[in-house]
Amino acid sequence: MYVPKDEAPKFDPCPQGTHTARCFRFVDLGSHEQKYQGESKGLKRLVMLSFEIPGERMDDGRPFTISKRYTWSMHEKSTLRKHLEAWRGKKFQESDLGPGGFDIRNVLGKTCTITVVHRENHEGDVFAAIDSIGAPMKGITLPEQENETVYVALEPKFFEQAEYNKLSDKMKDFIAQSPEWSRILDGNVNGYAEKSQPSSAGYDESNPPPIEDDNVTDYLMAG
Repeated sequence: MYVPKDEAPKFDPCPQGTHTARCFRFVDLGSHEQKYQGESKGLKRLVMLSFEIPGERMDDGRPFTISKRYTWSMHEKSTLRKHLEAWRGKKFQESDLGPGGFDIRNVLGKTCTITVVHRENHEGDVFAAIDSIGAPMKGITLPEQENETVYVALEPKFFEQAEYNKLSDKMKDFIAQSPEWSRILDGNVNGYAEKSQPSSAGYDESNPPPIEDDNVTDYLMAG
């Protein structure tokens, strides 16, 4: 009896190059242990931004989408801060940070310029990654947004069950392993009381995806 082939679905990577895109999704993934060369680097809060690219179409006619996962940090050297500042065209001030400052929801529905590169994972598969984000190019008008806007925050004040329900099962499995999700459950936010248990298709602690430039479209978005 021969071992079965990997039946995981394959995804055509988003084309390389510089594209005009629109942000349609923000997801708070919660905190997860990160390892480097087998050594634990502790828990890191992760978030994900997703973009649709109307100028590039898949075989079924839908626009390509691509996502990037970030450490939820506004340290001056963090990738998230660098990308947001390049997108806004100005640096953040101290008053922009913390309560009453910049709301990440402001990026939803907004256009930008993204540079997409192709890379290979450890198995030799090619995936698309966002290399940079910048301000939208002048004079370019995008058609209406095609993907549904999604905003998921794992803070009781901002958590909305209806938004969480829009996520794929794999993404829910990943979120379910975070302490932030446990606190949502303990607080029974918005009446949600059913604990979500990770499935066999969920996050593999022995091989966690990298923090930056992860092919999250393949890994977490597939239902």
